[in-house]
Amino acid sequence: MRGFHLLVLMAGLTLLAAPGKLEAGQVESGAKNPMEKVSVDQLEQALSIPSTKSDAQTAQALSALELTERLSTVRLTHLQAHLPGENSRQALLLLADQSIFLPTAPDEIEPAATPDAAATRQMLTRVVNYVNTTVRQLPNLMAVRETTAFQNRPREDRVDAVGTVSLGELPIHFVGRSDVAVTYRDRKEVEDQGATRALKSRASLGGLVTSGEFGPILTTVLADALKGRITWARWESGPNTRWAVFHYEVPGEKSNYKVKFCCIGGGFRGDGQAEQQVFDERAGYHGDIAFDPSDGTIERITLEAEMPAGGLVPRAGIAIEYSPVEIGGKSYTCPARSVSLLEAHTAAPKGMYSRANYQGAPKIYLNDVVFRDYRRFGSEVRILADESGAP
Repeated sequence: MRGFHLLVLMAGLTLLAAPGKLEAGQVESGAKNPMEKVSVDQLEQALSIPSTKSDAQTAQALSALELTERLSTVRLTHLQAHLPGENSRQALLLLADQSIFLPTAPDEIEPAATPDAAATRQMLTRVVNYVNTTVRQLPNLMAVRETTAFQNRPREDRVDAVGTVSLGELPIHFVGRSDVAVTYRDRKEVEDQGATRALKSRASLGGLVTSGEFGPILTTVLADALKGRITWARWESGPNTRWAVFHYEVPGEKSNYKVKFCCIGGGFRGDGQAEQQVFDERAGYHGDIAFDPSDGTIERITLEAEMPAGGLVPRAGIAIEYSPVEIGGKSYTCPARSVSLLEAHTAAPKGMYSRANYQGAPKIYLNDVVFRDYRRFGSEVRILADESGAP
């Protein structure tokens, strides 16, 4: 079985790369506490009152907040529509992306009865049947993967040809956006580099790369989860219907998920240049699967790697949301949005080159991906009859 992974690309050691609690009706800026924790409901109340604050002021106020619950895509879209400009919309998007693995907001959890063992098994069977057929049913298609990338910059003393350069710390922030044409053909996902339109160079987007949203992640996660542990989690309010949610856990020895990070120093070559190695480790993981209980259609899947605390890569994960799209006159359930996250210690090691010697706070890579402009891969030909009778 082919696994899947998150990959961060680096070139050598250089990355490609107050007021009190928030009250309803206002978003405070310049707070003494730079990370004011708020619920989704508090955030909505604060943004619901018309404000005279500028786009930049609203963005600054949002950057000082930290959610305690997951902000769903439906609520994110609604809130973004009422913000004054692009800066505040980006700040809200970052706030939502950082909440992607947090608990579901209480008002989105339905207090329905927990299904019994027989009903749970039946729903799991529907999920398995759906995953086993959905990839085979997808036609050859094309889509645009629109990526919005965010990064932080940890403090680092970097040695270069002219001496030591001290880089100050920067909080996580927008670094660029790109549009890439993706082709899904013969059950394989291929990125069309020739059709890439980057608003900034691809290197400046930071190099966090994800793939597999069109099938491999679903099939691999479910196969691993069936060998691990799947339990009932809750009922959720979906956009159009009630969703069922399973929680799963996959131990490392049964996992087909790898976390890859390029590159780390592995000593020196004979010419005195640093030897570069790829961090490549299999990891256990856990997450949730939200689905339509009537037919097993997967609506959202999350995956969080279980990385050792204090390790070179302390955190990695991805969340994918699916929705129906029309392709060639038929409806298919396809990836609509994904959020991927990876944290890695990237500061140059002090002393001998080894994983244990990498110092400082981890660098954060966060990508928000939207899939749009779905269309069937190929061309269409129509033959029209000539009714004039002319040869």
